[in-house]
Amino acid sequence: MRSRIIIVIMSLGFLASCASVQSVSLTPIPKQRTKVVKAEVSKFIFLAFNFNNDFVDDLIDQLKGQCPDGIISGILTKDESISYILAHNRKVSATAFCSETKTKHASLEIPR
Repeated sequence: MRSRIIIVIMSLGFLASCASVQSVSLTPIPKQRTKVVKAEVSKFIFLAFNFNNDFVDDLIDQLKGQCPDGIISGILTKDESISYILAHNRKVSATAFCSETKTKHASLEIPR
């Protein structure tokens, strides 16, 4: 019975976590806010061995995919970390506005 209690206490210790926000940034918000686009990426890091942050590049691709012909502005990014005993999970999320460009495929007329 005593060994079960010790196992349960140790298991709870491994499941315990702490969440924190590492950074938040915001670019200027446009006057016309028509379409909201959101993206999120995460990476699980064991024993704090993180050799690159390339996973964040997917965030840009996700935003561009939701706004292929427009301009992305008013970007709010959050870098969060959830720490466990031997590992942590980094999560970066972005929310932005997609504005359609006014000069999509305008045809030019040359005066004679």
